[in-house]
Amino acid sequence: MNFDYQEIEKRKFVKKFKLEELGLSNIKNLVLHNVFIEDEILIDNLKTDSIEFDTMITSGAKEYHINQDILKEIYTSIRFFVEVVATDTQFDLNRILTNLEGRIESVEKIKYLEKKHKDLYSQVKNEPEYLVYAEIKEFNGFENWEELVIESLNGEVAFIQKYLTSDIEMSDVPKEILSIWVKYYTIKAQIDFCKEQINKLKNTKQKSGFVDTSLQIFLLEEIINIKDWSSISATKKGEILSHLLGKNKDNIKKIYLELDKKISENSEKLLSDRKQADEFIKKLLG
Repeated sequence: MNFDYQEIEKRKFVKKFKLEELGLSNIKNLVLHNVFIEDEILIDNLKTDSIEFDTMITSGAKEYHINQDILKEIYTSIRFFVEVVATDTQFDLNRILTNLEGRIESVEKIKYLEKKHKDLYSQVKNEPEYLVYAEIKEFNGFENWEELVIESLNGEVAFIQKYLTSDIEMSDVPKEILSIWVKYYTIKAQIDFCKEQINKLKNTKQKSGFVDTSLQIFLLEEIINIKDWSSISATKKGEILSHLLGKNKDNIKKIYLELDKKISENSEKLLSDRKQADEFIKKLLG
């Protein structure tokens, strides 16, 4: 995830109030400034005034809920701490890249990435909150991570008050919310990176048509041992050599079809390449 700093700049409620202004004795002012939103439900016309600041308060026969925009702003602030301050995912990703550099064959790179992906996912696959965070499935009615965190914030009244009245620091964020978010963010960043690298390697392999070096060597040895290679059709030669050379089988077939012609009918390019090949082998073997 790339954090959008405009989300931080657009916050309207942070540090907007003095602590005394949040006193419930002045509920009208809190409603006026959109700290609380009046609920349409009446409470049996009984006066049941709340005595402490909370995310749901009552005054007279009316019920008020804290403005969800405040909780969404707080969500954005915690996200800033998680993605920008508390984690260094690039360190983890560079470590994965370093391990990839130690593996030459694509198949070995893919095996490493698949095992890394499996190991990372095994750490969180039984945690339903992660499934919400990773947008894999819903949990307890929560369709996304923001909804789950906002519900958790409803019990963090002191933190909400501090957000509304003063600067908040990472140490102020409820530890349970911060720790699990950092964990999920770090693991998901690595899981996504592994999946991206696997797809990249597989796509590159498919596009190039190359197989691993060891398999190429075995293919070459098998070809050398074929006694009737010259009698094999151009189509089959194209299919076999495409795996060895990483070239399009139809293009290889066309070259063999041209080789079947008389030398006088060969193109200048083919004659030139044949000459270069002969000279290279003679120079190399003496």
